[in-house]
Amino acid sequence: MTPFPELSIIIVNYNQKKDTIECIQSLINAGAGYNQIIVVDNASTDGSIEAIYERYRDNIQIIHSNINKGYPYALNLGIPKALENGAEWVLMINNDTIVDKDLINQLNIARQTHPEFSIISPIILYYNNPDLIWYLGYRILPGTLIGYGSYRGRKFTYNLPEYKSVDLFHGCAMMVNRDVFNKIGLFDESQLIYGDDADFSIRAKQAGFKGAVATRAKLWHKVSATMGQQNPKTRYLKIRNTVLFYRKYAHGLTKIIMQIFTLFRCLIIMLRDISMGNFKLIKPLWNGLLDGWRGQVLNRY
Repeated sequence: MTPFPELSIIIVNYNQKKDTIECIQSLINAGAGYNQIIVVDNASTDGSIEAIYERYRDNIQIIHSNINKGYPYALNLGIPKALENGAEWVLMINNDTIVDKDLINQLNIARQTHPEFSIISPIILYYNNPDLIWYLGYRILPGTLIGYGSYRGRKFTYNLPEYKSVDLFHGCAMMVNRDVFNKIGLFDESQLIYGDDADFSIRAKQAGFKGAVATRAKLWHKVSATMGQQNPKTRYLKIRNTVLFYRKYAHGLTKIIMQIFTLFRCLIIMLRDISMGNFKLIKPLWNGLLDGWRGQVLNRY
């Protein structure tokens, strides 16, 4: 019997059947019931649906989208189904992850021992460097929208606090109580990928919800398997959507601070690109900055 029957799990797949099946299997090994798993397929062309169905038949739910309108759009197809199924908590998890065998049990312990938390994330580690932290959530620097304290690159240790309160969660893995969806709605579909998680986190925070990372709940992320790390489209979307986030939520002096911050940040990124010979990433960098502050959602690259 699953240790957490009130949980539903959503995995979005796009042409990554191998990773998705590995992710599903790790969840099952962690105690998830087949009927708790929902796979939303984003119009894959690699036979993903057939492969997943052949492996699991009707034991898991598959939602097939005929069009790929991005990660948040796919989540918004899965979340209503999860709530309709009676889920009190919804875990949204990237398909390029492998979860620890105790993950579901630890998430269950977290929500039982800390009912004040309405969003709970596991700690995210590098798949290729299993003891190294990739993401531990961000706190927001007061007076700005600058996130800090992700612990990226630090070695995981059990000396970490069991629960770390954070303001910004990563869409790679976040577990959300149904009350949050009922109050603030679903994810912002205007962004193809990147930034929707920060937008959701801020809206939840503004609505009075609290959240934390449960550091004993672990998963490993095959970083950037979907979009690639050194890719013009990835660079453009990350910069543009980050700036769109600042543009939406920064006002007054905070907006001026964030404009200066993003300008200097882009200059530093450009210098790093030049030093590494990544010249193809420089134009997408500045296009992303300009389009973001102009509020333009264009289909570039």
